[in-house]
Amino acid sequence: MSLEDKIGELTAAVNALTAALAHPVPTLRAFVPDVTHNPVQAKAEVAPPKPAATPPAAVTEPAKSEPVTASPSPSNVIDYAQVAKAITDTFKVDRVKTIEALAKFGAAKGPQLKVEDYAAFLKELTA
Repeated sequence: MSLEDKIGELTAAVNALTAALAHPVPTLRAFVPDVTHNPVQAKAEVAPPKPAATPPAAVTEPAKSEPVTASPSPSNVIDYAQVAKAITDTFKVDRVKTIEALAKFGAAKGPQLKVEDYAAFLKELTA
Protein backbone atom coordinates (compact mmCIF):
# COMPACT_ATOMS: atom_id res chain seq x y z
CA MET A 1 0.00 0.00 0.00
CA SER A 2 1.39 3.32 -0.97
CA LEU A 3 1.49 6.45 1.11
CA GLU A 4 -1.07 8.12 -1.16
CA ASP A 5 -3.52 5.24 -0.62
CA LYS A 6 -3.13 5.44 3.14
CA ILE A 7 -3.68 9.23 3.07
CA GLY A 8 -6.81 8.67 0.96
CA GLU A 9 -8.20 6.16 3.48
CA LEU A 10 -7.49 8.44 6.42
CA THR A 11 -9.08 11.41 4.63
CA ALA A 12 -12.20 9.33 3.95
CA ALA A 13 -12.34 8.29 7.61
CA VAL A 14 -12.02 11.89 8.79
CA ASN A 15 -14.77 12.99 6.38
CA ALA A 16 -17.08 10.22 7.63
CA LEU A 17 -16.39 11.18 11.25
CA THR A 18 -17.03 14.86 10.51
CA ALA A 19 -20.35 13.98 8.85
CA ALA A 20 -21.36 11.81 11.81
CA LEU A 21 -20.54 14.56 14.30
CA ALA A 22 -22.47 17.15 12.29
CA HIS A 23 -25.75 15.45 13.23
CA PRO A 24 -27.10 16.30 16.70
CA VAL A 25 -26.83 13.52 19.24
CA PRO A 26 -30.18 12.58 20.78
CA THR A 27 -30.39 13.38 24.47
CA LEU A 28 -31.45 10.97 27.17
CA ARG A 29 -34.79 12.80 27.32
CA ALA A 30 -35.64 11.37 23.90
CA PHE A 31 -35.58 7.87 25.39
CA VAL A 32 -37.71 8.61 28.46
CA PRO A 33 -41.41 7.91 27.88
CA ASP A 34 -43.50 11.03 28.17
CA VAL A 35 -46.55 10.09 30.24
CA THR A 36 -48.07 13.56 30.10
CA HIS A 37 -49.49 12.89 26.63
CA ASN A 38 -51.14 9.64 27.65
CA PRO A 39 -53.30 10.29 30.74
CA VAL A 40 -54.42 6.64 30.95
CA GLN A 41 -50.82 5.46 31.19
CA ALA A 42 -49.96 8.25 33.63
CA LYS A 43 -52.79 7.21 35.95
CA ALA A 44 -51.73 3.57 35.77
CA GLU A 45 -48.10 4.31 36.64
CA VAL A 46 -48.74 6.81 39.43
CA ALA A 47 -51.06 5.38 42.04
CA PRO A 48 -52.60 7.81 44.53
CA PRO A 49 -51.15 7.53 48.03
CA LYS A 50 -53.05 5.29 50.40
CA PRO A 51 -54.46 7.02 53.47
CA ALA A 52 -52.70 6.07 56.67
CA ALA A 53 -54.64 3.88 59.02
CA THR A 54 -55.69 5.83 62.09
CA PRO A 55 -56.22 4.17 65.45
CA PRO A 56 -59.86 4.08 66.64
CA ALA A 57 -59.07 6.39 69.57
CA ALA A 58 -57.96 9.11 67.17
CA VAL A 59 -61.35 9.09 65.47
CA THR A 60 -63.34 9.72 68.66
CA GLU A 61 -61.06 12.44 70.05
CA PRO A 62 -61.68 16.00 68.91
CA ALA A 63 -59.02 17.42 66.63
CA LYS A 64 -56.44 19.48 68.47
CA SER A 65 -55.53 22.73 66.86
CA GLU A 66 -51.85 23.51 66.88
CA PRO A 67 -50.71 27.06 67.44
CA VAL A 68 -50.02 28.93 64.26
CA THR A 69 -46.40 29.92 64.00
CA ALA A 70 -45.43 32.93 62.01
CA SER A 71 -43.51 32.13 58.90
CA PRO A 72 -39.89 33.15 59.17
CA SER A 73 -39.03 36.42 57.59
CA PRO A 74 -36.56 36.31 54.70
CA SER A 75 -33.86 37.73 56.98
CA ASN A 76 -34.25 34.76 59.38
CA VAL A 77 -34.10 32.06 56.71
CA ILE A 78 -30.83 30.15 56.68
CA ASP A 79 -29.76 28.88 53.30
CA TYR A 80 -27.26 26.16 52.55
CA ALA A 81 -24.63 28.67 51.42
CA GLN A 82 -24.39 29.96 54.99
CA VAL A 83 -24.14 26.43 56.35
CA ALA A 84 -21.47 25.48 53.81
CA LYS A 85 -19.41 28.55 54.69
CA ALA A 86 -19.69 27.77 58.41
CA ILE A 87 -18.62 24.17 57.78
CA THR A 88 -15.63 25.28 55.72
CA ASP A 89 -14.56 27.95 58.20
CA THR A 90 -14.90 25.69 61.23
CA PHE A 91 -13.25 22.75 59.49
CA LYS A 92 -10.13 24.84 58.88
CA VAL A 93 -9.88 25.60 62.60
CA ASP A 94 -11.27 22.46 64.29
CA ARG A 95 -11.92 19.41 62.11
CA VAL A 96 -13.06 17.20 64.95
CA LYS A 97 -15.70 19.71 66.07
CA THR A 98 -17.07 19.92 62.53
CA ILE A 99 -17.24 16.15 62.11
CA GLU A 100 -18.88 15.69 65.51
CA ALA A 101 -21.47 18.39 64.77
CA LEU A 102 -22.33 16.76 61.44
CA ALA A 103 -22.58 13.34 63.11
CA LYS A 104 -24.89 14.76 65.79
CA PHE A 105 -27.37 15.60 63.02
CA GLY A 106 -26.89 12.26 61.23
CA ALA A 107 -24.84 13.64 58.36
CA ALA A 108 -21.40 12.80 57.02
CA LYS A 109 -21.26 15.95 54.92
CA GLY A 110 -23.14 19.23 54.64
CA PRO A 111 -25.64 18.40 51.87
CA GLN A 112 -27.00 15.56 54.01
CA LEU A 113 -28.24 18.00 56.65
CA LYS A 114 -31.96 18.69 56.78
CA VAL A 115 -33.09 22.26 56.15
CA GLU A 116 -34.92 22.36 59.46
CA ASP A 117 -31.64 21.48 61.25
CA TYR A 118 -29.60 24.36 59.78
CA ALA A 119 -30.14 26.75 62.70
CA ALA A 120 -29.37 24.16 65.38
CA PHE A 121 -26.34 22.97 63.40
CA LEU A 122 -24.95 26.49 63.18
CA LYS A 123 -25.44 26.89 66.95
CA GLU A 124 -23.58 23.62 67.48
CA LEU A 125 -20.66 24.84 65.38
CA THR A 126 -20.41 28.15 67.23
CA ALA A 127 -20.74 26.58 70.70
